[in-house]
Amino acid sequence: MEKYFYPESTVVVGVSESEDNLGQDIISNLVNFGYSGKIYAVGPKGGSIMGHKIYTSVLDVPAAADLAVILTPARFIPEIMTQCGKKGIKHAVIESAGFREMGKEGYRVEKDLLAASKRFGIRFIGPNCVGLINTLNGLYVPFIELPSEFKKGNVSVMSQSGGIGLSLAERLNNPGLGLSKFVSMGNKLNMDEADILAYLIKDPHTAVIYCYLEDFKRGRDFADIALRSSKPIILHKSNTNPLSHTIARSHTAALAVDDKIVDVVCTHAGVVRVQSIEEAIFAIKGISMPLLYGKNLAILSRSGGHSVVAADMCATYGFNLPQLHPGILEEAKSHFRAGVINIGNPLDLGDIFDLHIYSQIAEKILQQHDIHGIVYIHVSQMVIENEDSIQLMKKLTELSLKYDKPIAIVAEVPLSFQQMLMEKITHSFFMDPVEAFRALALQYRYASFRQKKSHTVKEVAFPLQDNAKIWIEEIQQKGRQPLLHEALDLLDRLGIPTATWRMVTSFSEARKAANEMGYPVVIKAVAPSLLHKSDQGGIAINVRNSESLEKQWEEIHSRFKDIIGIVLQKMIFASREIIVGAKRDPSFGPVVLVGMGGIMVEVMQDVSMRLAPVSEDEANEMIDQLQGAKVLGPFRGMKAADRRAAVQCLVEVSHLMHHIPEIQEIDVNPLILSDDGNDGMALDAQIICSNVTSQ
Repeated sequence: MEKYFYPESTVVVGVSESEDNLGQDIISNLVNFGYSGKIYAVGPKGGSIMGHKIYTSVLDVPAAADLAVILTPARFIPEIMTQCGKKGIKHAVIESAGFREMGKEGYRVEKDLLAASKRFGIRFIGPNCVGLINTLNGLYVPFIELPSEFKKGNVSVMSQSGGIGLSLAERLNNPGLGLSKFVSMGNKLNMDEADILAYLIKDPHTAVIYCYLEDFKRGRDFADIALRSSKPIILHKSNTNPLSHTIARSHTAALAVDDKIVDVVCTHAGVVRVQSIEEAIFAIKGISMPLLYGKNLAILSRSGGHSVVAADMCATYGFNLPQLHPGILEEAKSHFRAGVINIGNPLDLGDIFDLHIYSQIAEKILQQHDIHGIVYIHVSQMVIENEDSIQLMKKLTELSLKYDKPIAIVAEVPLSFQQMLMEKITHSFFMDPVEAFRALALQYRYASFRQKKSHTVKEVAFPLQDNAKIWIEEIQQKGRQPLLHEALDLLDRLGIPTATWRMVTSFSEARKAANEMGYPVVIKAVAPSLLHKSDQGGIAINVRNSESLEKQWEEIHSRFKDIIGIVLQKMIFASREIIVGAKRDPSFGPVVLVGMGGIMVEVMQDVSMRLAPVSEDEANEMIDQLQGAKVLGPFRGMKAADRRAAVQCLVEVSHLMHHIPEIQEIDVNPLILSDDGNDGMALDAQIICSNVTSQ
């Protein structure tokens, strides 16, 4: 990746002397922003541009360039890549459009491009992208002639959309921010989000990474790389509600939709997710301050009204306003002129006109151990205060760094003074209290993740892996999706307790089984056409005697033509049900889910998800996150549920999905937790596999 950002020579392919030629803009950017490497231009008509000869072929360039930037009609690019390969060029940025987004012909050109790059071992960014920027060496290769260079900083931008990425980069032209590197990824045909993220994490000139994505090409790799990052990653993921191309075949598939899984990834890897460019800037400003490792804030303001607004924001974002030490309040009170303001937290300093005192009070507040950060709201309409205001903001920033606690500065001042602040200070500030609290809330989420132990699950042995492999081989030999009795059999092989059950094919077998396990029983039809049995009349519960058993047997057999048997199961009474499930996401791999179970699970959607596999600690965290988790404790005379059964099921299912890639979806629903708190067991299960025929 170094050659993409630090090439000693760059060849731009697609340059001509025509006034509307976009290749000229690339050359212009390189020249105007001080790129120190060699610049070569290539175009079929030849000529010259800005003192640089235009060669008619890449093969005519005097030396092999470190980087090729290509902007020509798509149909010519496979041949250009071949020329690059013959010339020894190994890195390219393809800015041209006209590939898969143009349909069948675009796919053909794409195939030829990939073949040429593979033949010569060329890695490339794009196609259909704006290009890349390195502000440190003047490498600006977007095909847009930029009006000025970006403010240098330590934020790097990787964006699937060139427009979104450049908009974010423009917003970084603010105090305390600035751009280090910019990459527009486009179609991600070769280099993708995982490749670029891995590089930026190691880049010594990048401290914060902003990532805009519309889809993931290697989502699991992205998550694993992000998890190992010591740098904050801010993800702006759009395209959040794509229409599914398949009908959900299980509860888990219906619940674990794409955007929810992105949230799971962010939780797993400590990525800060935002929903807009504006929110991303708030997050970057927040993370640029010392991190907030607690929820206790102090609010300082020169305006009582702003204090009230700030206190409301504290409540909105879940922050606390603890009492300030009496000595701090007395110190503030001693400087009041009129003494008509009530003191507390928020602390209204509107009666103090000497701005130097503000930093003294702020320092004492930072020394208070149960205060984790400060929001300071600076309100001023007086030009005479401008210089003192600037010095105060600089001093507050110094104190923030000294005590390693954030001070979010809000500048509620005239626009002309805001512009002066942009020019004269080197740290971030906010335009109103809402911005400040949103930024602190975002960075608090990141700080909380940093405090936790790594979420990685050590690769542990899966003792029952052989049992699962034998089971999947048997299913594949049958050439159809597993049926209920086969799903229950897998749970038994995994050591997940199930209610006593038996597969029977005749009424005499059913009656014998019922007598042995004892009434009441449940009978469940087993047929390839049945998915959710209760929806289709394929189940009868609380069957209490032989006569009722015979009646239900006949009724169920009359409803379905493809019944191959009946699962007879001991009727279990319990008040608490959960669902444990998993699905294999095309981008992120296996995802495990737990929720309050039963037939209402898709309506209530009270679920928690993680990337599989999970540890016992993570399984417990998932259960704690459920809104209905309280009912798993002592409840209306019932003992606390045996959570060990739920945790065991979650862990086993997650490792099953991790180790057995043929399983695409699994639902264990319901898993009941007994009222006496001693056990839990699965009553039903559904499994969807790959490489078998759906019935």
